[in-house]
Amino acid sequence: MPLAKVVPLADGKDRKGMIEKLTYDGTTVHVHLASISLKATKAFTHGSFVFDQAKHSLTMGQLPPVPSPLDLALEKGATLNFQLVAPDGTPRKQVRSGVLTANDKQPGIFRITGMAKTERRFPAEDGWGNEIYKYRAYFSHEGLVTDAVLGKPVELPQWLKGCIARQKGLWNRLAWLCRDARRRCSPVPEKEIIQFVQETILPDIDNFNLALGREHAKRRMKHPAKLKVDMPGLDGLWNFVGELRGRIEKERPVPEGLLEKVVEFAQQYKPDYTPLNEFLNDFSEIAEREAKALGMRRFEVRPAVNGFKAVLNRRKTTGAPWSEGWPLLKFPDRPRADDWGVHYYFNKAGVKSTLLEAGPGVPGLRFGVPAKPENTGLTAGCRAAEHALREAEICIPGQKDEPWRLRFGVLCHRPLPPNSHLKEWKLLFRENKLWLCLVVELQRPLPKPAELTEPVAGLDIGWRRTEDGIRFATLYESATGTIKDMTVDLHRSPKNYAERANFRIDFGPDRWTKSTFDMLTKGTVGDKHPADQDTLDRSVIWQVYKDWKPSDGIPGIAEIVGTLERRSDYLKDTAKIRLRRYLGIRTPPWLEKAGRQGLMKLREEFHEDAGALEILDPWREEDRHIVKFIALFAARATRRMEYGQVDIAHDVCKYLRSKGVGRLVIESKFLAKMIQKHDNEYPVSLKHSQKYRQFAAPGKFVEALKQAAVKYGMVMEEREAMNSTRLHHGCGHLNPATEKEEYLCEKCGRVVKQDHNAAMNLSELGNHPRPEELEPEQV
Repeated sequence: MPLAKVVPLADGKDRKGMIEKLTYDGTTVHVHLASISLKATKAFTHGSFVFDQAKHSLTMGQLPPVPSPLDLALEKGATLNFQLVAPDGTPRKQVRSGVLTANDKQPGIFRITGMAKTERRFPAEDGWGNEIYKYRAYFSHEGLVTDAVLGKPVELPQWLKGCIARQKGLWNRLAWLCRDARRRCSPVPEKEIIQFVQETILPDIDNFNLALGREHAKRRMKHPAKLKVDMPGLDGLWNFVGELRGRIEKERPVPEGLLEKVVEFAQQYKPDYTPLNEFLNDFSEIAEREAKALGMRRFEVRPAVNGFKAVLNRRKTTGAPWSEGWPLLKFPDRPRADDWGVHYYFNKAGVKSTLLEAGPGVPGLRFGVPAKPENTGLTAGCRAAEHALREAEICIPGQKDEPWRLRFGVLCHRPLPPNSHLKEWKLLFRENKLWLCLVVELQRPLPKPAELTEPVAGLDIGWRRTEDGIRFATLYESATGTIKDMTVDLHRSPKNYAERANFRIDFGPDRWTKSTFDMLTKGTVGDKHPADQDTLDRSVIWQVYKDWKPSDGIPGIAEIVGTLERRSDYLKDTAKIRLRRYLGIRTPPWLEKAGRQGLMKLREEFHEDAGALEILDPWREEDRHIVKFIALFAARATRRMEYGQVDIAHDVCKYLRSKGVGRLVIESKFLAKMIQKHDNEYPVSLKHSQKYRQFAAPGKFVEALKQAAVKYGMVMEEREAMNSTRLHHGCGHLNPATEKEEYLCEKCGRVVKQDHNAAMNLSELGNHPRPEELEPEQV
């Protein structure tokens, strides 16, 4: 079909990389290129189209406007088709269609939204989600041909050095603007605060410490760290006021009159946070403006801006005070000042991941053929030998159409999933290590009625006490009829990760506990030890376990925490008994049910009674050490439990995948149902299970399992089950409730384990579709 109604571009400008003209044949708008370039092609395929009826022009992306065909009718909601045409008149493969939209505030302006702003083709309702694949990268590696020479300092290409310099410049500009906004918030100049700190606060503290002398060295005050910074603020002054008031409440001496001086100085000023709020609200526009002034490309801007935003967001999550946590200028001697990154972002639809794994690559990134382990110096027994070490190359269009290239090695420990889409790739240099991160969008399909015949696994969640520890989950997979118990072993010590047993969390004594009891065994406990913090911490254990013998065995973390809690209760009850005997009729009626806070309140009421203080002061000092140590051990226990639950979650997914099981069923709202059952009418054994539940944290394990299931392509369902432990999976008889782990079925006479029976029933429940999954004729 001949092309008609040609409208040339007659502006006298250089047409390289631009659009020459537009033609319209009644059905399709033909976009003629002046020359073939990536910029013009990207503007056609991804950019937004803006029609201006008053000027009869069309603007594609960031290209100059082009006169539009005069007979092209523009109506809101109409669909237009576009075809890209080469300079010689031959149609190219790029085509596009879009719907015209209009805005009442801009009459005569019609738009076709660019691909980068269109809705994703794969919604989350259909099971689609993003996942990050993080690979270790190397500038040079044995057996790979890269730009760097093995054994010599890495010499980055000039274009990458320029990117790093521009990123550092953008970061420093934003950090300086942020610091300037913070300075304008406080009506007090920093010089006045610094002068007040140096001339008033610090001298008073030094004179106070000198007056105490060596005999009372433990009562000395330290200089306020939040005021000895480059930019002290009013928050630092009020924080120091809180420290002084805390010392006074604990009856510890403070410099005379210092509290009143600081409060009087701080109260005369009121900060105004408007400049900082304006900077935070307009941060995106400010970053775009500064990046444009530096002439930065989009793949250079994203890592610097995202890193800056991460620092600002971290202040909110951690609740950092005013003078801490802000982005700092990147001086050469600053930590992580040499970090940089290259972020190459595609549109929301992404590109197929197969192009990177076995094809020509994706825009800007290409993978080579995996190298053989014997050519890379990796032995057969090495864990890295099981992964694919391959060459990777970055090729980005640079200035004047010259390619910017960088070759490096990448260790791919897991392949990209099939039928996935690559949304973004990132080359990151963090703490002298190189990483390649791939943001992949993939679908975790929900089960369909036709797929209900596949093997289904059932997972029963509980917190039953066993001889070795606590069993918090039981897995049954129907493919082979195997049952796996997941336990917290309270006796075994943590070992090397490579030697860990699957489905088990070792929760025995750690190295610090072993060395502490080793001192008791060797008899090296005494006054000869230095009075450092570690020795003070060990002394708490030595006092609690005075009668310990090596034949008793070294207790684990959970056992030590329980012993310390009992010791704390014993000291509290002893102090209450002694107080009742001493006070007599003056004893408050609420002392019988008083806890730690009640005794603290009682001490405030009788602060002038020497007899009461003689009882309460020793108790408070020893109780403070025990409570501090309980918190320390509880934090260790929490970390070990969280790491162990993540490992077991991966064990479950790997095991089910090896058996060909793709679905896992758990009981919904299991935690809320069990909590509702705990009241005063239930037996003591059921009440004790609350402690096991809080220790094993099954709710956190379920969340870790859900996250791991997404990575392994597992479908995890929650079904509402009734009487899963009482209903025998074999004969279907509903047995009476019992506290015992095993019971005898009343109908068939078989011995039934409650946890195993519940897991089997959940697996069977997964084979039955929900009412909404049934076909209309099945209902």
